[in-house]
Amino acid sequence: MKAHHQHPRNTPRNIAHQADHAGTSPNRYSDVEPKSNTIKSKIMSNKKVILGVAAGVAALAVTAIILKRKGYLDGITDKATDFGKKLKNRYNDTKEDAHKKIDEIVSKSNQIADKAASEIKSATA
Repeated sequence: MKAHHQHPRNTPRNIAHQADHAGTSPNRYSDVEPKSNTIKSKIMSNKKVILGVAAGVAALAVTAIILKRKGYLDGITDKATDFGKKLKNRYNDTKEDAHKKIDEIVSKSNQIADKAASEIKSATA
């Protein structure tokens, strides 16, 4: 009896002619897209981002209007000004403390250098 030679089912020749359940080509998961689809999807993506940002800004504006009408924002400017002044004062105090410390270090360094110089002079004399 002669063996009947059959082609395997998934040879490239057979795959090219097969369609999946949805009727699309077997390469539907391929990374290669037509240029027109890529450009369209980028434009749509950009539009979605712009619409999302615009919606966020609109929601923030509505919230600010509601808070202003209810009086929640009245004291915020005063609080922000006070906070700014306190921050500035802390910065100036820290800056003054740093200058004092630097002056102390320079003074002590000069004293150590003078003492070392006088000891070297007395040792060589």
